[in-house]
Amino acid sequence: MRPKLEQLIDTLLIQMDSSRNKAKNNRPKPSITCYLENLGWVQYLKYDMNDYFEDPEFNCEIQLKQKLIQFERFDDDSMLSNWISASTGMYFEYTLLGMYVSHQSDGVPLIQSDHPLTKKPDLSIMKRHDFYTTGEMPHIFQLYEDLRAISKDRLNVGFPRWERGPLDMAIQLRGYEQFIDDTMKRPQFVHELMQYIIEERMRWWDAYCKHFNTKDRLAGIGDDWTYLPFISPSIFEEFVFPYYKKLEEYHGGIGWIHSCGSKVKFQKRLEELKGLGGHEINHWTNVEDAVANASPDKYLSISLINVDVQLVSQEQMIEDLVRIKNACKGRSYGITAAAIEKIHDDFEYDIRQVQIWLEVAKRVLRDGY
Repeated sequence: MRPKLEQLIDTLLIQMDSSRNKAKNNRPKPSITCYLENLGWVQYLKYDMNDYFEDPEFNCEIQLKQKLIQFERFDDDSMLSNWISASTGMYFEYTLLGMYVSHQSDGVPLIQSDHPLTKKPDLSIMKRHDFYTTGEMPHIFQLYEDLRAISKDRLNVGFPRWERGPLDMAIQLRGYEQFIDDTMKRPQFVHELMQYIIEERMRWWDAYCKHFNTKDRLAGIGDDWTYLPFISPSIFEEFVFPYYKKLEEYHGGIGWIHSCGSKVKFQKRLEELKGLGGHEINHWTNVEDAVANASPDKYLSISLINVDVQLVSQEQMIEDLVRIKNACKGRSYGITAAAIEKIHDDFEYDIRQVQIWLEVAKRVLRDGY
């Protein structure tokens, strides 16, 4: 192990035990956090994401630096932990269905768009995956074992889990236009495709639980396309929600649902899923509508996109936060400055903007502003 890694692990464990880190357990509500996007970390630390995925020691070094920089530079409610990930990219599940995924140096994924199923709606094209040998799985296993060996049990290395949803994967396999056309002209094919995808997910989880000797199957669903107007309420009802229910039955609950847009029209149906403790309210979602349509006991996870933090005045920050505070009165919620990256010529200016936003958020949301 590089001496630098030993020092970084030592520093992490010391800071984890610090009074400042422990005090975050007792901070008043709501939770106020921020995070840099993958692209933001590449810009800040100036590295190639392909080196990050391929070199285990470098991977470990970067993850440790990210944790310590986050702790040192942003006084938010994120707590330091010794958890690191053996992830080889956020789209590894695609490779289990025969799609190819690579990455630009800045981390932007390059996902195959000409899979044989894209050209022909024929499920006989699709094969069953193998937990150990298909797609990115050998790479993930190797990185996982390497990170464990490097950290010598001083770090908790997490193994990636299949949480990408069936709609996302169906659209990636077929292409958006073809998928929408399928729902009208070939509805039975769509049902068979969705069933195939969730069965592959269940097979993967069976193998995961057997390999790691665990009964813990609780998972979420990351379905980037589950929002209006990209799918209609009728498509959601006929082709999406029934398969969410099947996944709920298999997993024993669905802990969270992610999409890249507003799920307000689907919130009530999603609340039928056992285990769903709250709703994601992202930049594309009207906060007032989301709150009005969510059950009072559901936690609201609110995200502000980077431009609404890095490109606005303090006056605008206050106005936005007051609106959110009023909308969420009496509710359990948290707020995040999300996907921070370099927008200005000087990245330090962006960092300072986030620091200012954290200060303003605490004052507005906690101090009776």
